[in-house]
Amino acid sequence: MKKLLGAVLIPTFLAACGSGISTNTDFDPAVDFSGFQTYAWLPAGNGMDDGSGVHANQLTDSRIRSAVEANLNAKGLRKVSPDQADLGVGYQVTAQDRVQYNTVSTGWGGMGMGSSQTYATNYTDGSLILGIFDAGEKKMIWQGVATKTLSENPDQEERTQTINEAVAKLLADFPPYVN
Repeated sequence: MKKLLGAVLIPTFLAACGSGISTNTDFDPAVDFSGFQTYAWLPAGNGMDDGSGVHANQLTDSRIRSAVEANLNAKGLRKVSPDQADLGVGYQVTAQDRVQYNTVSTGWGGMGMGSSQTYATNYTDGSLILGIFDAGEKKMIWQGVATKTLSENPDQEERTQTINEAVAKLLADFPPYVN
């Protein structure tokens, strides 16, 4: 069930993350990022998979990888084979169901002549987690998380555009301290 949920919701998240997306990044300040010149995608089971069974479908995977590669290439990093890479890159997608409660009051509540009603709104937050690892040290040195409330039925163009926007926003300040 969780795999099916991920296959349906994650592409929806990625299509929804264009506007209103929140991002958070973190990195190891002891690492000199200026020396890294090459990267490669980490193989499956790369430490970015938490075993939840929520995975991007092949189309979404391709869009994420293309967006990440375009951004890293624009920063002067070259994609190479894993055994020659300075950096390893991996990602994970997650989805979390949430409920928001809103109470609406009517009338004159202070005089006992009013009422209130609470409405529940169900929604799902989706996240794209991007991890970058020092291939030599085999440790994570940078992580970015983009989160957005999922929308329904995005088209192909919207999915591609918003994935590109999410990845660009995540990698805007990567690598840290390097101009």
